[in-house]
Amino acid sequence: MKLKYILISTLLSAALSAQVQKDSIKHVEQINLLVKKKLIERKADRLIFNVEASIASQGMDATETLANVPMLKVDENMGSISITGKSSVNVMINGRMLNLSGNALLNYLKSIRSENISKIEVITTPPSKYEAQGNSGLINIILKKNPNLGFSGNINSNLIQRSYSGFSSNGSLNYQTEKFSSSLKLTYYDSAKRTDENYNIIGASQNYSNSIRRDMWKELTPTLNMSYKISKNAEIGMEYIYAHQKSGMDIVNTTKNIDTSLNEENLLTNTFHREKLPTHTLSAYYDLKLDTLGKKLSIAGNFYKNNSDTEVNFSTLTLSDHSVQDVKTTSLISPQIFSAQADLELPFSFGTIETGVKFNQFKNSSDIRYFNLNGGQYVPDLSRANLFTYQEENYAGYFSYAKTFGEHWETKAGVRYEHTNAESFTPSSNSENKYNYGQWFPSAYISYKKDKNVFSFSYSRRINRPSMGNLNPFRWYSNPYSYSSGNPLLTPAYINNWELGYTFNNKFSTSVYYLRMKNAFGQISTIDDISQISTYLNYYNNNSWGLNASYTDTFFKFWETSIAMNATLQNSSVFNIDAETQKGSSFGYYISNTFTLNKNKTLVFFLNYSHSFAYKNVNSYFHAFPEMASGLKISLMEKKLQINATVTNIFAQRYRGELYFSDNTQYMNNYWDGRSFRLSVNYTFGSSKKKISKKNIKFEEKERAE
Repeated sequence: MKLKYILISTLLSAALSAQVQKDSIKHVEQINLLVKKKLIERKADRLIFNVEASIASQGMDATETLANVPMLKVDENMGSISITGKSSVNVMINGRMLNLSGNALLNYLKSIRSENISKIEVITTPPSKYEAQGNSGLINIILKKNPNLGFSGNINSNLIQRSYSGFSSNGSLNYQTEKFSSSLKLTYYDSAKRTDENYNIIGASQNYSNSIRRDMWKELTPTLNMSYKISKNAEIGMEYIYAHQKSGMDIVNTTKNIDTSLNEENLLTNTFHREKLPTHTLSAYYDLKLDTLGKKLSIAGNFYKNNSDTEVNFSTLTLSDHSVQDVKTTSLISPQIFSAQADLELPFSFGTIETGVKFNQFKNSSDIRYFNLNGGQYVPDLSRANLFTYQEENYAGYFSYAKTFGEHWETKAGVRYEHTNAESFTPSSNSENKYNYGQWFPSAYISYKKDKNVFSFSYSRRINRPSMGNLNPFRWYSNPYSYSSGNPLLTPAYINNWELGYTFNNKFSTSVYYLRMKNAFGQISTIDDISQISTYLNYYNNNSWGLNASYTDTFFKFWETSIAMNATLQNSSVFNIDAETQKGSSFGYYISNTFTLNKNKTLVFFLNYSHSFAYKNVNSYFHAFPEMASGLKISLMEKKLQINATVTNIFAQRYRGELYFSDNTQYMNNYWDGRSFRLSVNYTFGSSKKKISKKNIKFEEKERAE
């Protein structure tokens, strides 16, 4: 009888405990609903978009999530992420620079789920703590704390149908204890697209070029991340990424050249381009908390190396005499980057001080060789071969001070100094170039908050250094006559950013900005007899005034909409070229709509539309570009299984524009296979015992290796 009483008491106790736990969970959920995060927040130096507060941003990858953030534009056709009205930006994860660009950046972001993102920070005028490199701003993706004790993981597969089918898949396996954290991630993608490019130069002589190209990418990338808490206040960690990349292009190019005497020459070139690009990235860090008030010392080191091994075979038929030239070029490019830094964060009662130092070293060597097929043998053409070496060292130090005054005022100011030593050498021409320069990069921020209103002002100075590809003088041939090359004489561009922002009720946000760019560089194309030659030049200064505005809200509990617009006015001057500058102006808007179709919010339909009107910039004119995307999202198995289907660029729009020079006008009309159907399936599994944090490591220089 006593045993029976104990058994009944135990069962009642268990049932009561389960009910209490259920009621507690329900109570916590109710509290969470009451304290739902604000969708948009404005701080002194950044705009914050809280992903968890956005219905439209659930059940998708990071690339799609960024497209929902006011002021941001994601263009998968161009492989770029930009701030509306400005140029491309750098992307960070928890303050660590990704240093990827183009398709490599987009593919990386596709492996991150929106469910793992806490918020996205848009920093249009970066503070002195961050590298001064970059001409527009930063996007900082803040991830949620690393999932759980024990094992957990994620599997994702994507099918994309353009002119050709593509596939990508990634998976992660995490293991956590109270002190040790590890993550093994594997990403694979195999994709292709069709490109139709037309570029015409019309002046005293004329050149008409059309390329039909199949672009192919294949990559297998394992990533290992580990960290260990040495003590309550100290932690060490490392990350190693190996990317085994292969890419290729099959190109059919037709070129018609008409010289000043109206003599016409037609060329037909078939090109077979293949590249192998094994890449190694190793990062390590040591964090030490100096006290319980938040004082912290961080030390980090990074190493990056790749060896780009490329072979290009092209066969050119000259139609006037039916002669054929068979040519092969090979190139080996080996960039290497090392960086080390130390950062100190010191919060005091009178304000927060941040200071630190950093050292970066860039090395690059390239070897390109040119061969003519003669008698069945490839014979080297030494006049077209080239060797190039480049080395750059950057020394940096920064100091910033932040102070909050009462409940309304927030201020921050800082300065960064960077000193650069650079040297390049081309043995074939015995040409050596050396640069030695130092620059100060100040920044300042102030914001005022009262009730639902937030006002802010920010300023920062930036530098845009040429990448190694921009500097390398060797020639990339598209046929025996036409080529593109870098320019070792390029010098950095400098940018000053001023911005005045306003946010109302965490839904409406607007900003007015002025951007001054000096000594900017870009790619210029010219005709030399039968050849079309492209190279890089410092050739313009630009003043840009702009207005951004956005409004995001939810109506009837099932419809979330976001409306954004941008308008700019530009005034430019050119040098080093003879060109007709345009008084620039642009206007564009974006509307996104997300509809929740059922009560459980597991079935969602979205329809997005954007329209960029025709605009002018420096010596160029670009035609209007409307774009529409739509799709359906389904969540199953308590949202552990998510299926997304999306159609992009429904109208299959082409990019068209003109460039105006004193002696010629250049026309482009390109289609980069923008219309696509994408199907994504994602499954999350694992333990959910306890969340712990994971360190992300800064490595801000790697993108300049491209």
